[in-house]
Amino acid sequence: MKKSLLLVMLLLSAQIYAQPLARKGWLGARLVPENGGGVKITEIVGGTSKASNLQVSDIVLKINGTSITEPRDVSNLISKLSENDPITFTVKRNDKTIELKSKVAGRDREKSTVGEVIYERIPYKNGFLSAIINKPAGKGKFPAVLFIPGYTCSSVDGLTEDHPYGRIVNAFHQAGFVVLRVEKSGLGDSQNTADCSSTTLTDEIDGFKTGFQKLKQLPYVDLENVFIFGHSMGGIIAPAISATEKVKGTIVYGTTAKSWFEYQLEMNRLQLKLANTPPFEYEENCRLQAEIAYDYFIQKKSLSDISSDPEKAETLKTAWQYNGKDMIFDRNQEYWRQIQDYPLLENWKNTSGNVLVLFGESDFQAFSKADHEQIVSTVNYYHPNAATLLSFPETDHYLAKSGSMQQAYDLFSQGKILELFQAFNPDVTQKSVEWAKKLSNK
Repeated sequence: MKKSLLLVMLLLSAQIYAQPLARKGWLGARLVPENGGGVKITEIVGGTSKASNLQVSDIVLKINGTSITEPRDVSNLISKLSENDPITFTVKRNDKTIELKSKVAGRDREKSTVGEVIYERIPYKNGFLSAIINKPAGKGKFPAVLFIPGYTCSSVDGLTEDHPYGRIVNAFHQAGFVVLRVEKSGLGDSQNTADCSSTTLTDEIDGFKTGFQKLKQLPYVDLENVFIFGHSMGGIIAPAISATEKVKGTIVYGTTAKSWFEYQLEMNRLQLKLANTPPFEYEENCRLQAEIAYDYFIQKKSLSDISSDPEKAETLKTAWQYNGKDMIFDRNQEYWRQIQDYPLLENWKNTSGNVLVLFGESDFQAFSKADHEQIVSTVNYYHPNAATLLSFPETDHYLAKSGSMQQAYDLFSQGKILELFQAFNPDVTQKSVEWAKKLSNK
């Protein structure tokens, strides 16, 4: 694309979306598959579900006449609708099939007491990605942060105050930073973009690079003081940007420096141990996991070929969340293979600016302190004194001060997510903000 055409598109997009954006549909419920067909509602939290008078234990069979077989079907249908569009749910309730007619509801817009929250859309491929910008009050230019979340296809809009990501955003925003979040493809109010679960790592990096370019174009951003904060998979994506763009600093929390083949096998061993798996079962599981990982990551075999072995098929289904087609861990198979071939340490070698690496000592997902130390030593080898490591005792992957690694694992495996949210360790955001402010004042 010619530069002049790109500039015209950006200018047009600013004019088009200067007015409040029409929100995409938000279901506002938690769902699980129902054996007899449809999906069962386990919790109502708001949105279209509340507006349509859906109830817990309702089984959604159809939406606007389209049959539902799994939660993903609901997400795909709702995401194609906008606020105030008509919607009809065909529901099984107390052994009776009924229809509930209503209008689609969108998420409430975020607000700020120390500035404003701006919603925009950014041109991306043949559509637009949704961006949420926290801007401090006042005039002038402000230091800025691009926030990059973990691997899941979850919206970064409507973050509650106790959500770890909400706490990160608010900490920097309240400290006087512009904070930009860009939704992954297909999420939030993005338009005409592929479903997140179908995209690859390369697609995802391109999306966050698009968000970084948007951040640099904001007239109230100080271009000499732009930072990136990456959590989990965001800690892998962040250096792909800082290696090619000028940044003042990059902060990563809970990430890895290994090949994905090595990392996944080590994580599997650790988590089986934390689950108190009997010794013989433990070794058999590790052996089988290693064989599957070798077939998949090294030999580049397709999931369908690997699953032709009944023993491997069962492990793929249970441990790898294989959907029987081309998806594992809720992303397509190429997403994970691209991570395996990703030049992670080379990007850290070429990174610009300073680097702050954060490690939670109770993190049972990004569990290796040695990996975090490897990032620091790599950066410092090529850029002396540029990288620093900070460790946080009893702190897990979700930035919660949850005790030992075993205690953190037990809380998570028991589904006590709200307890983990409440146990947030403020030292993580405090140290991050202090580091960035010190750099931006130089």
